[in-house]
Amino acid sequence: APDLPFDAFAAGHAEVLEVFHRRFLAGEITLDEARIARMRALFARFDRQLDAVTAEQAARLYREHHQDNRRLVAGAIELLEALHGRCRLGIVTNNSVAEQREKLRALNISGYFDTVVISEEVGVTKPDPEIFAIALERIGAQAQDAVFVGDNWTNDIEGALGAGMAAIWLDRDSETPAPTDTTGEKCLERRAGAGGSAAGVITISALAPVASVIVAIKNAFTERTPGAEKHGQLETLAT
Repeated sequence: APDLPFDAFAAGHAEVLEVFHRRFLAGEITLDEARIARMRALFARFDRQLDAVTAEQAARLYREHHQDNRRLVAGAIELLEALHGRCRLGIVTNNSVAEQREKLRALNISGYFDTVVISEEVGVTKPDPEIFAIALERIGAQAQDAVFVGDNWTNDIEGALGAGMAAIWLDRDSETPAPTDTTGEKCLERRAGAGGSAAGVITISALAPVASVIVAIKNAFTERTPGAEKHGQLETLAT
């Protein structure tokens, strides 16, 4: 459908992606069914009816391009290099085991993490505090000894706070310029919480420069557990 406005089409896709991903996570449909249904729902928004065969072809084509274009967020590898060996690192993610394991392999980052907790494997999804508790248990840390970095307010930030962890919101959609200093000051914006939450959360707009992000992590941790930093009690869970 090359005649359709791309921005509106992309925005529509982002919305239906969330709808059908939630249905997959709830166990209502398989991942393949979600992908095909997503395409049919997307085109239906523009009064285009796809038959099952065409929807499957569209889903397959989208997935091929998606797989070929997977990239790490700028600064991610540098941050992992800086933290690896200094603290324990983990991933908490909502998706299928096969999908996420393949993603870690393709991006060549699995070796940085001490644990990877995937919703399909453990039978519970973010923002349920239980999935964070599972990660904490596997990593050998208490909630007060951990900082969670995530880019989804509801799933990551509210979930981590609900589990008793400190949290940092990676707000990649913010119009605020990415931090450029090495002191961390530009990373330490405060939000009164999206969606009506009253919890103040440190917000960053990028994973670079690394020194600023590490300062933000330390500040989030020490504000939750005053005096802990000088005792070296820092564990990190990263989304």
